[in-house]
Amino acid sequence: MFRFLKKKKLQRFGEIAIRKGFVSEADVKEALASQKEYKERRNIHKEIGAIMAEKGFISIKDVNGILDEQNSKRNGTAWFSALFGLSR
Repeated sequence: MFRFLKKKKLQRFGEIAIRKGFVSEADVKEALASQKEYKERRNIHKEIGAIMAEKGFISIKDVNGILDEQNSKRNGTAWFSALFGLSR
């Protein structure tokens, strides 16, 4: 039923940034390592986009564009689930 509406796996921030050519895989790995360090040493969750922007890997404009893309994909499936009472 509704095969044409198969739920796509949402891409992670770093995957989108690489696909768009904003950053390299090495940049993402470095940012993820920093994110892990923030969590382990300071018990702070810092968003990967903020870390990449602080390191100068990506602009704030591009961070916002990626976040908009992620949110539009989330909202695109949310209406269907709500309409038919489906859980994610």
